[in-house]
Amino acid sequence: MGRPKGEKSYWDGMVQKLANCGVREKIIERIEFVPDAETELYFKVADVLALPYKHIFQSGVLFLGYSFGLPVIASDVGSLKEEIVEGRTGHVFQPEDTADLRRTIEKFFAGDLYANLAERRREIHDYANERYSWSKVSAVTTEVYSRLLDAA
Repeated sequence: MGRPKGEKSYWDGMVQKLANCGVREKIIERIEFVPDAETELYFKVADVLALPYKHIFQSGVLFLGYSFGLPVIASDVGSLKEEIVEGRTGHVFQPEDTADLRRTIEKFFAGDLYANLAERRREIHDYANERYSWSKVSAVTTEVYSRLLDAA
């Protein structure tokens, strides 16, 4: 958990590319398990949460990011696209398409979502609380069980 997957040569190549393009000093690289007690720090200092999944049904990390007001760039797999409001809470790109991922990252950093990040983070946090808060989930669950009991 928390370690690069695949061939070591691939990871070494990525590290070299970062060094060559002059952004290495802007990146916090912690390639290891991050304890729960420390995750808040990373979500609060990040500009965007990237979720380049190949396959997934749903991701709790998306909602965790939203709870910190963090915009998301995610691949169009599983239910992720349905949970992202394009341009408002993040952007979606085609899975396993590095060119589309690059374009989407560029679009994010050139767009309003990044330009007004402090304001957008508040909006994303409010959006998440409105849709995914425990009180909202409990209200929906209670309603479902009430209907089931009424139908019985």
